[in-house]
Amino acid sequence: MKPVLIYAGTTEGRVLSQRLAEKGVPCEVCVATEYGSRVMQEAEKKENLTVRQGRLLPEEMRSMTMAGEYAAVVDCTHPYATLVTENIKKSLEGLEVPYFRVLRKTKEHEDACQYFDSAEEAAKSLATTNGKILLTTGSKELECFCKDASLRERLVVRVLPGRESLELCLQNGLEGKQIIAMQGPFTKDMNLAILRQYEITGLVTKESGKAGGMDEKLLAAKEAGIPCYVIRRPNTEAGESGRTLSEVYGEVLSLEGVSLADEPCCALDVVLAGIGMGKEESRSVALERRLMETDYLFGAERMIQGLPAKKGSFAYYLEKDIVPCLEGLQREHLEDLKITILFSGDPGFFSGAQKLYEALRGKAGMSVRILPGISTVSALGSKLGISWQDAMIVSTHGTKKENWKAEMLFGMRRGRKIFFLTSGAEDIREIAQLLMEQGFQDVYDMCLGYQLSYENEKVWECCASDALKVSEKGLYAGFLVPINIKSSANGSAAYAAPRNGQIVPGWRDEAFERGDVPMTKEEVRTISISKLALTEKAVVYDIGSGTGSVAMEIAALSPQIAVYAIECKQEAVSLIQKNKERLGASMVQVVNGMAPEALAGLPAPTHAFIGGSRGNLPEILNALYQKNPTMRIVMNAISLESIAQMQELVKKYPVGDLDVTTVSVSKAKQVGNYHLMQAANPVTIFSFTFREKEKPTVEEYFNGEGAILT
Repeated sequence: MKPVLIYAGTTEGRVLSQRLAEKGVPCEVCVATEYGSRVMQEAEKKENLTVRQGRLLPEEMRSMTMAGEYAAVVDCTHPYATLVTENIKKSLEGLEVPYFRVLRKTKEHEDACQYFDSAEEAAKSLATTNGKILLTTGSKELECFCKDASLRERLVVRVLPGRESLELCLQNGLEGKQIIAMQGPFTKDMNLAILRQYEITGLVTKESGKAGGMDEKLLAAKEAGIPCYVIRRPNTEAGESGRTLSEVYGEVLSLEGVSLADEPCCALDVVLAGIGMGKEESRSVALERRLMETDYLFGAERMIQGLPAKKGSFAYYLEKDIVPCLEGLQREHLEDLKITILFSGDPGFFSGAQKLYEALRGKAGMSVRILPGISTVSALGSKLGISWQDAMIVSTHGTKKENWKAEMLFGMRRGRKIFFLTSGAEDIREIAQLLMEQGFQDVYDMCLGYQLSYENEKVWECCASDALKVSEKGLYAGFLVPINIKSSANGSAAYAAPRNGQIVPGWRDEAFERGDVPMTKEEVRTISISKLALTEKAVVYDIGSGTGSVAMEIAALSPQIAVYAIECKQEAVSLIQKNKERLGASMVQVVNGMAPEALAGLPAPTHAFIGGSRGNLPEILNALYQKNPTMRIVMNAISLESIAQMQELVKKYPVGDLDVTTVSVSKAKQVGNYHLMQAANPVTIFSFTFREKEKPTVEEYFNGEGAILT
């Protein structure tokens, strides 16, 4: 490959030469000053890259170009180094060597700044002002600002910590107390600290764009409440021709015959960060440090407003907007970038961060990690003095009402402390209504937080009846805290509800409305449900549901279980609906129809309880086997004919774990002063698991996984 001649001394020059060298393109880099040489120190360690220091005249540039047989000449000098650019162009006159000028992107901040076309114009205007002026334009234009003695005395200048810069300061009559010799980049907070320390009343900067830290200066000046004076880039109005860094990179590689294909030009270090509760004091030290080094910032507009970012900010918080934007930045930039994406609270607590994390993980040129923040649950818990490590957490936001109500009721019946996130005042009223409908209004206190961390924040305790009156729009979260779990051990509803704190099946028969519809009795119901061996996220059919007692108890075991109560008699369907509403079993789906036809279109089951088949048991078992040949079945029989039929049917299917149990229950009934045991009809319970093979292996048999039939 032919070498490329790069006139540098800027970040752009360093990045371009590094990346070209990594692609095997020989680079010769020219810098004029000691500072420019320091900028290139890291890049100089790479193969295919050499650096020479010293100012060159046009004829020296021309001789070097002619002797070097370069593939291209690239001008990466500072935007204000107009004389150097003119000399480079002059040295190439008549030579057939491609020339590229790298330009920085800039934008005017019309509302915040006063613009000037030259340093002379700016100095003339400043001479009419009062107070101290912070000059951040470098050392080369000092003479313009120091000619007027009254202005010179009011100057505080920030220059590079190099000998040449310091000598120019002294030559122009500046004293040591007026000189700040520092090398950037400077954050908004660093700039603001200088403005306040030196009691600055006006700031002067060049139109240097993001790469020159212009935005951080303007943000600091805005917060300090002082004016900004901006010296426009040369030829800005005339429209100086040039290309972006990535465009020049692609052009040079094309000349060298190197294909970029679709590979990203730069690597992205992506951090998904929790911003806490909104106020600055709730941000972590780790986040503050990250913000100081962030190139691009993403997040909702209210989050990113006023926060520093070296190169820019995007008011994006959805995956569909963020991912394409990040991929675009990879194509546009050569230098590796630090990206910070902000989320309210903590990224791991009901946040979109997890979905974005999965979308970015594994993408070419991207590394992604998560930075935690203060979550709503920890913030509200601390304000109320409530620990939350033992709390059940429920979010109503973006969740179906029947789902989150089932979760809450599950926790209430077990006497759990419950933390909840909501979508607004309506959800608070719904939670209060649930407490009252299910008889828990005297069991739980409600502790609410409104607009946490905002100026109109409120935190208070109330009862369910008071919570019904909440109407103010805004962000709500809260805790349900048991007043005294022991005092509510027998249930507080007007009817015989399940016992609070109960974590196993065994509801009393009186908990259900029955009418004239058959119902699986309490003890048999408890054993039958136990035989089902239910799991989390099970899909259960209750076939011949009757009053829905089995379906209701199963649904109460876990809000993650989906239950379908299938019943053909209209009277029974009405009873199931009443019991569903009465017991808060919102997750039970009632299906009015005859099995097996009514099973069509339902999700494949993992478990089924058959309490009644109306003579269709062979067809029902066949339909279940077709839907899931590994599911768990429990079916009950009272008559000898039904028992015989079940025994024969089970033999037709490959099954494991077959268990046949007959249950005889007698309950005491008071007659005068005596209690007599009254027997109910014995019930035979068949339980088994469908298998996809006929017989267990020897190994399965001895591991207890085979069916033992005699």
